[in-house]
Amino acid sequence: MSQHLPPHFSGVTSMSLDFVSVDDFSHNRFQYIEDPFPFYAQMREHRPAHLSESIFGGTWLMFRYADCAGLMKDERLSNARSAVPLRFLPPEQREEFADMLDVYSRWLAFHDGAEHTRNRRQANRSYVPFTDEYLEPRIQGLVDGLLDRVDPKGFDLIGEFAFPLPAMVIADVLGVPVERHADLNRWTDDIAHLFGSTSVTVDHLRRTRESTRQLADFLASEENARLSRAEGGLLHQLREARVRGHRFSERDVVAQAALLLFAGVASIRYLIGNCVHALADVPVSERNLLLRPETVGPAVEELLRLCTPVSFVGRIAGEAFEYTASDGTVIPLAKGQPLLLYVASANRDPEVFDRPDELVLDRPLPNRHLTFGIGRHLCFGDPLVRQTTRIALSSLYRRWPELRVPPQEANWNNNLGFHGFTSLQVTGGD
Repeated sequence: MSQHLPPHFSGVTSMSLDFVSVDDFSHNRFQYIEDPFPFYAQMREHRPAHLSESIFGGTWLMFRYADCAGLMKDERLSNARSAVPLRFLPPEQREEFADMLDVYSRWLAFHDGAEHTRNRRQANRSYVPFTDEYLEPRIQGLVDGLLDRVDPKGFDLIGEFAFPLPAMVIADVLGVPVERHADLNRWTDDIAHLFGSTSVTVDHLRRTRESTRQLADFLASEENARLSRAEGGLLHQLREARVRGHRFSERDVVAQAALLLFAGVASIRYLIGNCVHALADVPVSERNLLLRPETVGPAVEELLRLCTPVSFVGRIAGEAFEYTASDGTVIPLAKGQPLLLYVASANRDPEVFDRPDELVLDRPLPNRHLTFGIGRHLCFGDPLVRQTTRIALSSLYRRWPELRVPPQEANWNNNLGFHGFTSLQVTGGD
């Protein structure tokens, strides 16, 4: 059941990192994708706040924990950034994508202030029935069903397990057909490539527009409304929940469901692959921390810190102001100017984390990683990401304690924004 990945996710083969000028830094340049962490370390030390003229017409890139965490909570910054990837287009051409942007602009993740608070409250109320106790057996059943079909002598962890699993889990939560996971992957991969890249083409924008339309039509269909209602799924709950007299419109329902798929499918897929790759050299005795209820929580938090596939959090300046960075640099921000806050760099900042580049599975809590953000814009899907990752990893290592990653040429996707493998061969052991 190997999965076909879209052409723009065909992978980047392993290569030595050859630094180019920081002004040429891009999420789609192969030089940075295999191992971006030496670059992040260099930037944290020497240029923690850098203005890139080549990214979105002038974007501040931030690499230190103090700046990333502080700016995520700065109310002068806005999350209304759905149109940022289209900045390279002339204004008249952006109209072609107005219907696509209408979906994204409704995402609660792209709202600010009272509107964000209201929509976040509404979404949280919709999610109330989906407790850990409710979700655990459902996720476990999907995990077991996939693992039952692989050949433990050797299989592609991504194609046969991590690729289908997140779309299946989220489809089940929404109450729509799990069998459509391949379509959900295809549609959301196009959206993830758009928002994770720093350079896209008009052709990709058009493909993403069509994928967004198909996804929206799927989520809005009468058949899926009926199925979700019968299942008590999240798609139905989003339609029904009322908080203080507020109720989502139909287009808002579709948008929030699409957001959960966008935020969860690619990130969980690549997180599982990144974690297994990082755990390959960890002794079995330490990996067993993932199997014990009293130690699995800290272990998963540490994996989220070190292995996050989500490289950055984006913001735009809601007003013109000056920000003084942690190294004393005064940054003049123009209203509407984008910022990229590199959480994958912040998560390895030695000013915050002891042994920052090491996987310390028993690292004490609280683990202050920024993988899900911080403050009022904390990622809406973080409980589902944590639970799915925990169940997936514990199931893998419970079945095959000696699980190995044989020597192989690494195949990375070509989008540093969602950083991970397109394939990863593993074996259950000798």
